[in-house]
This record gives sequence, C-alpha cells and structure tokens, in this order.
Amino acid sequence: MAWSLLPTESTRLILPNNLVIVNGAQKRKGLGLAALSAAAFAVMTLLVRILSDRGMSSLQIMVWRCVVQTIAAVLVCRIFLGISPLRVSGGWKRFRWVLVRAVFGSVGHLLYYVALSKLPMGIATVLFFTNPLFTALLARLMLGESFSSRHSSLAALCLAGIALVVLPIPFTPLGLLFDGSLMWSLCALLGAATVALAYVSIRKAGVAVHAMVHVTYFGAVGAMGSLALAAATGELYSWQAILPNTALDYILVVGVGLAAFAAQFLMNWGLQLAPAGPAVMMRNSDIVITFILDAVLYRTVPGLVSMFGAVIITGCVISMGLM
Repeated sequence: MAWSLLPTESTRLILPNNLVIVNGAQKRKGLGLAALSAAAFAVMTLLVRILSDRGMSSLQIMVWRCVVQTIAAVLVCRIFLGISPLRVSGGWKRFRWVLVRAVFGSVGHLLYYVALSKLPMGIATVLFFTNPLFTALLARLMLGESFSSRHSSLAALCLAGIALVVLPIPFTPLGLLFDGSLMWSLCALLGAATVALAYVSIRKAGVAVHAMVHVTYFGAVGAMGSLALAAATGELYSWQAILPNTALDYILVVGVGLAAFAAQFLMNWGLQLAPAGPAVMMRNSDIVITFILDAVLYRTVPGLVSMFGAVIITGCVISMGLM
C-alpha cells in the first residue's frame, strides 16, 4: 500500500499559472525526500572516490553505475508503477530529447567521476553543482525563459567564486600553466555544463515522459556509451577488463548505482511534494556533506580562498533555485 504514494504524473495538482497545491505535511515530506536525495548523492560521490582510489577507472565505474541504475529503474517501472520503462509517446519529436538527456546526462556524470578521481571531493562537487548557472543560460537560449539582471549578477558572482576555487594562489601565468588541478577543475565545470543541457532536454521532452523513463534511458545509453568509449580508448581490451577486481569492488559499484538511482528518484518525488526553491536548497546540502566527508575521511581541507569561493558558488546556486 505504501507504494501507492510513489510519484506519478497525477500526484501533482496543477492550477493556472503553474501553481501547485501542497499542504504543510506534503512540504515537510518533500523537503525530507530532498534531504535524503542529497545524502544519497554524497554517498555515491564517496563510493566513486573509494573505487578510484582502489584502481577502478572512471569508465568502469560509469558502466556499472548505469547497469545497476537501469535494472533498478526497469523494476520500479514494471512492478511498482505499471508503466513501460522504454515507451515514449509523441514520436521522434519527443524521443530525440529523451536521447539528448540520456547522452549528455551520462557524459556529464562521467566527467564528474573523472574530476572526483583527481580533485578533493568537496571541490569537485561544488564545481559540478554550478549546473544551475548553465541551466539558466541554456533555458534562455532553448526555451525562451527569462534571464533577468539578477540572474546576470548571480552568474557573474558565481564565476568569481569559480575563479577563487580553481585558480592557483598566488596567481601567476606560469603557475596557471603548470597547475595540474586546473584541467580537472575544468573537467568538473564541463560536466556541469553538459548536465545542464540534459536538464533542459527534460523540459523539451515535456511532462508526458515519466521521470522513471528518463532514468531508464540514462542508464541504458550511459552503459552502452561507456562501453563503446572504453573499447575505442583500448581500456576494454577484453571483457574481463571491465569487471571489478574483488568482491568488495562489486559491492561498491552496486552501491554507486543504487545511490545514484535513489538520489534521482528521491529528488523527483520530493519536487512533486514541496516547492522547488526550498527543495533545491535542501538538495544542495550534499555540498556540505562532501566537504565534511573529505575532511574526516581524507584529512583534506581546502584553503581559505577556495572555501570562500565554494561558499560564494553555493550561495549563488541556492539563490538561483529560489528565483
């Protein structure tokens, strides 16, 4: 009976001007789900870092994350929601945006995993979570949504925060040239921009496509794409090369997939019960969680300048979520 509360397209009451009726209990539940989503994403981030430290490549991790996510999404669609995990009504016009979301979403997360293997978890996460900035810009270009002067001010401030995080201190042209972390910081930012395109594609596909269908295609396309990329780069020289090395590695990659699935599922559900602004604020709490995990488990504490930049970025992202 509890599963009847799973999110569906009919669980939201839409009024004119896109207003959504939510009562106090629904809002608290929605915010709680958003907080759980943040925790799940932080767990996924930690497991990716552990697997990277154990010698698994970002492509290996991405393949297994997507395989597990696809299986979980198909089971939820078939058993609990009673819908086809692959059915997209509306023909090619809508289906192409589902594919765009799947391709760019998986590429963006792969870039994030690469950055996680080279940067402190907190820094990689805060850079990746600049995606609302890129989403707002792309929504202006692709959806015709407004990008006000306040958006522009927040974007400029966010860019200043990014500069404080990624540029070497003291800053010199020579230091910039030889700073090894700059490339990986740019990798995280490129992942953020790529994921932003995936988010806009969800809007282009429309509400007729169930959220779980997006999750299914994300996993399937991500798994096939990662395998193809591994083969093209020579990393997949045999089928055994993509397999985890130990029983613990198998447990960890399954954990990555389940945590990623849970983070998406819980956030989709939470957004159907709570206003988007507070839910986004709660969701971004995983930035704080990853900084804490980094400090406790890896004894990695960024410098004051980087921390100040991270605070600026987080504040700008939350402000955009409230607009």
